[in-house]
Amino acid sequence: MPILLAISRCGSLDGAAEQLNVNRTTVGRRLKALEHKLGGRMFTRSDGEYVLTALGREFLAAAEAAEFHLMAVESKLPDQSALNAGPLRIAVAPHILPFFTPVFISIARNMPNYRLEITSGYEKTEIESREADIAIRIQRTPPDYPLVGRKLRDLDGALYTSVAATDGGIVEITRIDEVQIPQNAKFWPVDVPSIEIDDILGKQELIAAGGIGRLPTFMGDNDPRLKRISELLPDAGWKLWLVSHEAFKSSIRIKHSIDMVAHFFSKTKEI
Repeated sequence: MPILLAISRCGSLDGAAEQLNVNRTTVGRRLKALEHKLGGRMFTRSDGEYVLTALGREFLAAAEAAEFHLMAVESKLPDQSALNAGPLRIAVAPHILPFFTPVFISIARNMPNYRLEITSGYEKTEIESREADIAIRIQRTPPDYPLVGRKLRDLDGALYTSVAATDGGIVEITRIDEVQIPQNAKFWPVDVPSIEIDDILGKQELIAAGGIGRLPTFMGDNDPRLKRISELLPDAGWKLWLVSHEAFKSSIRIKHSIDMVAHFFSKTKEI
């Protein structure tokens, strides 16, 4: 019950959100779900502070006991050097993978006691199902509880087209549910032909075939088939995150792994 523990210790949704590295709305939603599941209010509001109810105090005692038991078990684990050994499972989207290959090679060379197992795909359930220890994701907001994330970098975007583009007419390429390009950044009429696609790599291919569209600069600038045809566009909200599960938060091995990926990534300039 990390939500219950965090709110009781911070006294507010904002404080709990900061502690859990999620947004305030997520904390409020999870609290409502917890109260519904347990059949009663966990907190009341008093002078802007969240105060435990009698039922909340009862469940808090159980949550603290469980937390204490977990810490006692972890204290009996082998030392850090032993925890650092073994497989490290990382899930990464296919369009991000090429830019992390130097990172993975650096980790393999510098930390031979890790055996990297890389999964490339767009499924976002690998952490929840414990099929991966860490996921590398691009998303606009921090991951929702029970996931936690470390932001690696804000990402820029621009308009691109093919270096071999002809005067055959503009075809706008967009991705389903993406932030729209501001009208003042477009130099083409509203009614030009358009194609909508649900895959970022597919969008890149359509642009390389002669379309026009927005891409993250790490993709567009590194594709020799493309040329940038705009200044950096207003923030689309793209952010690069290292994501893991709340349950792994106290794991020395996972924490060290996240630190290691972040360290080697900080040395790359391609993204």
